[in-house]
Amino acid sequence: MGLEPERDRFFQYATFIVLGTTLVVCGCFALLFLNPRVNPIAAFRPDTPTPDLRVAELPPTWTPTYTPTLTNTPVSTPTNTPTSTFTATPTNTEIPTETPTPTIYYLVVTGKPPTRIPTRVPTRRPPTAVPPPPPTATLIPTPQYEFILGRPVDNAPNCGTWYVSGTIYSDQAGTSRLNGILVRIWAFGIEQGTFTTKSHNGHRGYYEWIFGKNSDVQGEVAVVNPDGSLRSPKIPFAMTSKCKGSGAIQQVVIDFVGAS
Repeated sequence: MGLEPERDRFFQYATFIVLGTTLVVCGCFALLFLNPRVNPIAAFRPDTPTPDLRVAELPPTWTPTYTPTLTNTPVSTPTNTPTSTFTATPTNTEIPTETPTPTIYYLVVTGKPPTRIPTRVPTRRPPTAVPPPPPTATLIPTPQYEFILGRPVDNAPNCGTWYVSGTIYSDQAGTSRLNGILVRIWAFGIEQGTFTTKSHNGHRGYYEWIFGKNSDVQGEVAVVNPDGSLRSPKIPFAMTSKCKGSGAIQQVVIDFVGAS
């Protein structure tokens, strides 16, 4: 227990010594920085000789002087050579006063007459073959029917009866209705029957054909001759099995009129 205070006291003294030494060193450096001549070691340094940097003094406006050197150069002397001058004596030339008449000479050149180049005749080319016109389509004459459709086909729903009916008129103005005209019905491509127009409810030229109920029918109707030949075009019609709702058709009215 007695050694601890001694050791602490030793370290305190050592700390004070280090701090004092540090302060002394710092003070020396600060003194040298402020006044370098205080350095005591500078007295022991050898003297450094100072070089003499003086140069020859020259005048400020000195200009070199050029001394010319004389050279003996021989000069050539021209030699005068006499030249003889000859003067020609003029001679009098007689000039005739009369003008001579010119003589005309004819020069005859023999040769062949120019050859005439024959006129070129253009070569006639054979005529270009013109393709024949396309054959005209043979028009099949439309058969002239005695009767045609009088008005657009009238379709209507009817849950009581599935039938097709109509009236035969003598002309397009509907002047009269014709009895005794043969009308034929087809359904699904098969002939269903032929009947004669007659009076119905006080109206002449009436025809009618009844189908079974709840039937889908695709058929045609036309005016025919006794031998079965057509007197009018075939007019198609259709019926539906359902009599209610949109598009239901059970009643079809087709009228014919005379074409003339």
